Amino acid sequence: MAGQHHFDVVVAHLDHGLRDESADDALFVQELAARLDLRFFKRRVEVGGLAQRNRWGLEEAGREARRAFLSEVADQVGGAVIALAHHRDDQSETVLMHLARGCGVGGLAGMRWQEGKYIRPMLSICRNEINAFLQRHRLEWREDDSNRNERFKRNLIRHQVLPALTRYNQQTVRHIAELAEKVAVEEAYWQQQLDDWLGHHACEQQGQWQVACLALCDCHPALRHRLLRELLARVRGTTRGLGGGHVFELDRQLFSPAPQWQMDLPCCWAARRYDHLVFRREAPVPAATVDMVINGPGRYRVDGQRTLLVKRGTSDSCEAPAVWFSDQQIDFPLRLRSFQPGDRIQMADSAGHKKLKALFAEHRWTNEARQRALVLECRGEILWVPELRQRCCLPISRDTKSGFVLHVLKAKDKI
Repeated sequence: MAGQHHFDVVVAHLDHGLRDESADDALFVQELAARLDLRFFKRRVEVGGLAQRNRWGLEEAGREARRAFLSEVADQVGGAVIALAHHRDDQSETVLMHLARGCGVGGLAGMRWQEGKYIRPMLSICRNEINAFLQRHRLEWREDDSNRNERFKRNLIRHQVLPALTRYNQQTVRHIAELAEKVAVEEAYWQQQLDDWLGHHACEQQGQWQVACLALCDCHPALRHRLLRELLARVRGTTRGLGGGHVFELDRQLFSPAPQWQMDLPCCWAARRYDHLVFRREAPVPAATVDMVINGPGRYRVDGQRTLLVKRGTSDSCEAPAVWFSDQQIDFPLRLRSFQPGDRIQMADSAGHKKLKALFAEHRWTNEARQRALVLECRGEILWVPELRQRCCLPISRDTKSGFVLHVLKAKDKI
């Protein structure tokens, strides 16, 4: 018949092992599923031990165990969605919990009707309506005694906060749930705006996100805060453990005059590198220190990505990015090493030296590029900084042809 949909229902129950009667609850659900001729899956997980091992609260541990079990059953069944039993009262409690611990506007949306493979078909129905339905049809049900334990935050809101607000206005639960619905609609709109904006202004490569600082700074604060939160969420894979304070601190730092800075955030690393903001799951691994002797012409493996090539050649045979030095300028052995603070090189346009740190800043080298920077020493003087410049030495006669060509080859280059 048109308008009707056929689907199969299976029942899954996780025994948390937190109460003596939890096994009886599991048996009740199993017998009910049998009477309804429904496939039944069950498992027992010692949630208390799980919480202790992972340093989670009991509520978080229970949630993680349920999600893992239900997802496993859904995969086993194939093509399934997971229907959760949250109702309107649960929604109101969730919104108040988010509000109490400090949330952004998105937190006021509470639980969504659908999140991936999870659906909440009873989200618009209140607890009293559900109980009335069960009583009308003379159906038995069981209640978890732990729902009355007010050491759990949700129960405190359920038994203390919401009743007090209901005495002020009997429609409190409905109004909070309706607010969540309205915010959810607006959040869906905002998500479209975020996806469009990031599609035009951000790029992702191997788990690293990058976005132009100027483009972010030009945004209205409401959009910018959401963009920063979205970027952090995409890198982390979740917003759990990410507070509004983290986003506001990142936003404040965005307007810092410093051309480079970095922040360690929960399960995420954010940094400014001149014109761009960079987001990664973890900070880049520091480059390995290089310190090696160059005894003469040959190939010298610097690291997994670079090889120094030294060969005999004339100045005419040298093409950038290779450099050429005359026999008078080079005195083997040479020393190839990593950049060190305080390093200086002789400048071409003066008789003095200049700090490499200043040259790096002029050429807008990132902190990571500086860590990878190489310097070639001859008799204690820096002769060459690959990709930056070579040392200015005494003028060389035009007749001087004999010398050495030096080139740092990348892994992609042909040797």
